[in-house]
Amino acid sequence: MVLEDLHELVETLQGRIAEHGAALQQSETLTRYALIDPLLRGLGWDTGDPSQVLPEYRSAAGSADYALLGLSGSPQVMVEAKKLGTHLDVKVRQQVTSYCQEEGVPFAVITDGRRWEIYDIFQPAAMKDSLVATLDLGHDPAATSLRSLALWRRSVVAGTVVSAATPLLDVAPPVEKAPTNTTDLNELFPASTPAADPGLWHILTDFIPESGTKPGAIRFPDNTVVSTPNWADFIGEVVRWLKAHGDLTDSDLPIQVTSGATILVGLSPTHKTGKQFKTLRKVDTWFVNANYASADHVQNARSVIQLAKSNPAAFAVRLQ
Repeated sequence: MVLEDLHELVETLQGRIAEHGAALQQSETLTRYALIDPLLRGLGWDTGDPSQVLPEYRSAAGSADYALLGLSGSPQVMVEAKKLGTHLDVKVRQQVTSYCQEEGVPFAVITDGRRWEIYDIFQPAAMKDSLVATLDLGHDPAATSLRSLALWRRSVVAGTVVSAATPLLDVAPPVEKAPTNTTDLNELFPASTPAADPGLWHILTDFIPESGTKPGAIRFPDNTVVSTPNWADFIGEVVRWLKAHGDLTDSDLPIQVTSGATILVGLSPTHKTGKQFKTLRKVDTWFVNANYASADHVQNARSVIQLAKSNPAAFAVRLQ
């Protein structure tokens, strides 16, 4: 699919709103059929494929209109749909937030078919301040096409949806220049692959590094990138970022990720038995146990991130 196709789709949907607005304002079902489903399909989501999209997804908190699934089959985005013209107020936001929090889903979308709002549920801020992107089908088709890429399937399953009120193309690696209307989106957002290729960003959700690989850098949820020449520095920088942002505090220590006496992060470089850490990284007044293999470091990072109530999908590592 090229940006020209998406531009054409937006123009088509604008025409439907202009021609059938009165009917769409009376029916959520018609809004979904005429506006929401086509845009999702245009962004790579096959609404007829249950491995990609599940309608009426049930959770303990209620039923979301759509669950957009990642490669593992777990929901990555919950979508709450309303009929055209519905005010997307705090009540609507809270409705979809409860679904996401119940299921541990990182992103929420609310839409009336014309206006779309995308939220990062794990952003440590009030929901109104955790807006990833907005788009309005009543605006310029070219700009709307770019902004809609925040929901491009390849970016969502790769975990590169970032907290910014700008088009995804402006910030998401590996894009280095603005695309033209003839740019193939497959080139902008290559499919995720289990191979640990150097130079690619690997989200931490289910990444397992091969033996002998070394990290080159880590990318954090605020889109900052820090060099990490080895796995010991990698886990140290994860802890440092979480501490600096207030996601981990002294009250969370000591941190254990396994049963027994082994400490991962503590106020002293000792395990419960009194044995000293063999390899460590110091983060201000904290000590991080770095005596692990590469795959264990990544698993430990996931555990610490989740303990801090953050989302591993918002963190990524690039190999040397």
